[in-house]
Amino acid sequence: MKHKIVSLLCGLLFLSACAPSQTGDNPNVIRKEGDYVVIDDFGPSPNRSYHGTYLPIHQALEVGSRLVELSKQHFDVKEYSLAEGEIITLDRLSALVRRESATNPFGLNPPSGSLFPSESGVDILDAVLVNDVLEVNFMQKRNDEYVLAGISVAIVLNPAQVVGVETLNVSADQLYEYGSDMGRKLESYLRSLSGVGDIPIYITLYSLASVDAILPGGMIGEGIFLSRSGQITPLNEYWILIPSDASNELDSITHSVFLQLKSRLQTLLPESIGVFAKARVINQRLDTMIIEVNSNVKTYTELLALTQIVLNEVVDFEERSMDIKIHIKNLNSTLVLIEKKANDDSFTIIYLN
Repeated sequence: MKHKIVSLLCGLLFLSACAPSQTGDNPNVIRKEGDYVVIDDFGPSPNRSYHGTYLPIHQALEVGSRLVELSKQHFDVKEYSLAEGEIITLDRLSALVRRESATNPFGLNPPSGSLFPSESGVDILDAVLVNDVLEVNFMQKRNDEYVLAGISVAIVLNPAQVVGVETLNVSADQLYEYGSDMGRKLESYLRSLSGVGDIPIYITLYSLASVDAILPGGMIGEGIFLSRSGQITPLNEYWILIPSDASNELDSITHSVFLQLKSRLQTLLPESIGVFAKARVINQRLDTMIIEVNSNVKTYTELLALTQIVLNEVVDFEERSMDIKIHIKNLNSTLVLIEKKANDDSFTIIYLN
């Protein structure tokens, strides 16, 4: 597939691109500015099949990307390279996601026969609260060998518990409290393993809760553990649909501009054009918005017109301090990608054909 970058010579919409960087342990690796360099002998995690089975891809990518992004507070991208699966083997993961017992003291799920409170007041028998544990590793090169210098993990928590034909939800406060206890327990377990010692360990809590099945969940807690001391503190991340009551209440300007965009596009072609959006919210502020435009264009000129209308409308988003990604599709095939980072002055437009 040939990629063409098309510049726009109107208004504030000039072509911009992220300049690649060549820093890190391997100076020959080209990466986007601000990203980690992945170790040159990278191998996939031994747990990849487990993650693929128990986490939908949109959840797996969200928890992984947020875990790496949040880790930058503690592991400088210029000082560390990235790997995964160095410590938590498949056998260890299997033990962690099982129930705590006399033979499995480090199991992160409640013991068999235990009761856990739900939001409705009905106790849940044998709740399974921990679905998965994801690990990324921060490596430093010493004497031509990579050495483990830090670990970040995400404990994936599930508040929705199926009891018979009913689904009972664990409250956000209860889930955070339980996850915090399991975070400290996991840190103690990791310290007991060979090769870990006193290196920094960053632990996050990720909730699978979402207002709709098509939305990812969000990070609800984090803690950096240095020299065997640390604590979990709350995070407030989640996704919303746009337009929705939640988007109108949180950011009425973005909500209104999106409705305007949707209305404008739906009159362009004889066939209906579907326009959908979702946004990540961090600390009650829109951080990232992803817009998907589903059309049935028949000619290249129609595609150009559709793209230009989108750009003319979203220029009103430029003053909003958030990342914006737009996918223009035709029968589920992506034809145009449009992106602007929060600090960029313009959009990047890529036609794929």
